Amino acid sequence: MLRTRALLGVASDLLGQMSDERFGFAENFDIVSRSSGVVHHPNRLSGGEKFLASLALALALAELHSRSGPTLGALFLDEGFATLDTAALESALEVLRAQAGGDRLVMVISHLHAVAEAVDEVLWVERNATGSSARWLTPAERDELVQADLVSGLQTLA
Repeated sequence: MLRTRALLGVASDLLGQMSDERFGFAENFDIVSRSSGVVHHPNRLSGGEKFLASLALALALAELHSRSGPTLGALFLDEGFATLDTAALESALEVLRAQAGGDRLVMVISHLHAVAEAVDEVLWVERNATGSSARWLTPAERDELVQADLVSGLQTLA
């Protein structure tokens, strides 16, 4: 019970940071709306909000594991970022940047170029006829990728 409360406390703080202090965790992993105090089941959240709640729980598990045992050196997150609006994406990436560093590696698997812009190291993976290939992008290649994405989006709006 104490571990669950600790998990929910850390996850609630992280979820608050990522949701502009709109949400937190209540007992039994329910979600509390901080502005109204209303507690509801997580199924009432949007897809992006569910992703943020899941991300907060994953980061909280890693944090608590590191506090009570050997350091958890790596955390891999696979997608979900596409469900977020621009502000929520920036908040989530800000929390991830704060969690990474020192002796902790946070690896994000994503097809969003905005995620590539937010991280220092980008491993570009492409599928080809013989399987797939991977290479580390230089900072200039990463910036070019993001710029091309921006131009493409602007052309779509025009």
